Amino acid sequence: MKFKNIDLKRFALAILIPFFVFFIFNKAKQLFSNQVSFPAEETITINLSEIPQIPWDTSKAVSHVIETFTASVNGCLISRDDAITTDELKQNSLIERYYCEDNICQAFLKKNVYFHNKREVTAYDVEFSILRALLQRKKNYVVTSLLNDIVGIEELKNTNNLPFTEVNSINYPTGLVKGIEVVDNYNIIFKLKWRNKFFLNKISIGRIPIVPIEELDKSYTNWKKYPIGFGKYKVEYVNWEKYEFILKKFNRKENIPKYIRFIFSSKDEGDIKILLGDSGRGKSGTDRKIIFPNIYSNGGFLFNFRTELGKNKKFREAISLALDREKIADTSLYKEIIPEDQMIPAFSVLKEYRIQKPLQKQNIERAKQLLNSIPHSLWKNKVFHVHTYWANIKNINSLPYIQEIKKQLADVGIQVKFYDTDLNYPKFSDNDSNVLWWTGFGFSSNDPNKNFSFFKTTAYYANEGPKDSSFDSLYELSIKNINDTSYYAKKMSEYFYNNNIFVVVLNQKMSFAYNSERLSSLGEQHNGVLFYVWKLKLR
Repeated sequence: MKFKNIDLKRFALAILIPFFVFFIFNKAKQLFSNQVSFPAEETITINLSEIPQIPWDTSKAVSHVIETFTASVNGCLISRDDAITTDELKQNSLIERYYCEDNICQAFLKKNVYFHNKREVTAYDVEFSILRALLQRKKNYVVTSLLNDIVGIEELKNTNNLPFTEVNSINYPTGLVKGIEVVDNYNIIFKLKWRNKFFLNKISIGRIPIVPIEELDKSYTNWKKYPIGFGKYKVEYVNWEKYEFILKKFNRKENIPKYIRFIFSSKDEGDIKILLGDSGRGKSGTDRKIIFPNIYSNGGFLFNFRTELGKNKKFREAISLALDREKIADTSLYKEIIPEDQMIPAFSVLKEYRIQKPLQKQNIERAKQLLNSIPHSLWKNKVFHVHTYWANIKNINSLPYIQEIKKQLADVGIQVKFYDTDLNYPKFSDNDSNVLWWTGFGFSSNDPNKNFSFFKTTAYYANEGPKDSSFDSLYELSIKNINDTSYYAKKMSEYFYNNNIFVVVLNQKMSFAYNSERLSSLGEQHNGVLFYVWKLKLR
């Protein structure tokens, strides 16, 4: 029997209408999901930076961004609070107690700590999270440079066909490194090449978050949806177009802000605005500015040792002597800049690892003499393109202290052009012809060897150092003897200073503005590398 035309039309409509309704529903759902809003009275907005970035990208996100996000969402191995009073919320930390004796560090985990997917965190997760940077298809060399203490860590090279062991119904690549032994769910032992009392402090940083393996893709790099940890907050929503990240408190009974909204904007918006020298924000009549007393990071010039000028010791010294560091610091907007010429800052426990020398004075005459002893064809009448990896500022040339640095270098005949930070260009590439780089190192650990570790011959900065075996020897002597003496750490500091491997120009304190009408308390904060969002209080 043949269908009549009207029957065919009815049949077609019966198929098309549900499809059309489904299409409209999904479009509406998608439109709604891009317009998610959270109650203003329960949300604190933190403007972390002018430079848009993914706050869990451990290889690209800048220090204060990755540290703040990781502590909030992933939690920390050990608490890094200097002091906690009885009426404050303790930082979310995993390790209950630990000790380091000789070349062994043993850690005991708290029981009943759960990831946001409601699975208990175990020592196997700690092992995997520490090794994840080496297991990724594209290794995270920023992190791998920090793991050299562990016995056998350098042998973990071939990540194809890894052996897996099923533990607690989860498949882990466990037992891959001789220096990490998981005893049971709550007990892990680290065997080190040398004694290092700072080991657990060094690895308890934002760039080594504790993560559940089952929530990552097979490359161990990308999350199946959002990052998951055991922190006080879970990721609730992401607007990828605006780089807006909403966190929601995980324990609804806990007396902390319900929502934290991270944004990245050059506009004067947010309940808290990280300033770091920016003059365009924090201008509202209700804003109050605060400068942390401790140092957030240093700042200065790295050199490309694959270029004739970069490896020329006289050129590096000339750059250092051309600068009046005190005058540069005086140009800072909020007095957040301190003059400095050493890698290790003169504050807290780290100061014992510095060399005892007064701040280097500007010497223009000597700087010119050094430059004139170098073939003029290499530097005279040239413009040096200075790329940057600088924490927060979208327009680095707007900063008064950068303008002052450019002026002082021009006074000795060095013309430089600064470029805004490109997170995809974090260091000199192998065929890079650029000579100078502007960047800094954050102080997220009290290990004096941490920032030096990036300059070893086989470490992250492959082109930014002289590949000098004597430096590698000093580094190893320092980490082997750091428990007993500061002598070798000082010798390493002296090596950097005398050879101008990194021409340090300044130290920077974290500066921020907060909306006093909305926030009643900031809680106890420290140096700003890690911002404790759960300590904030709304009015």
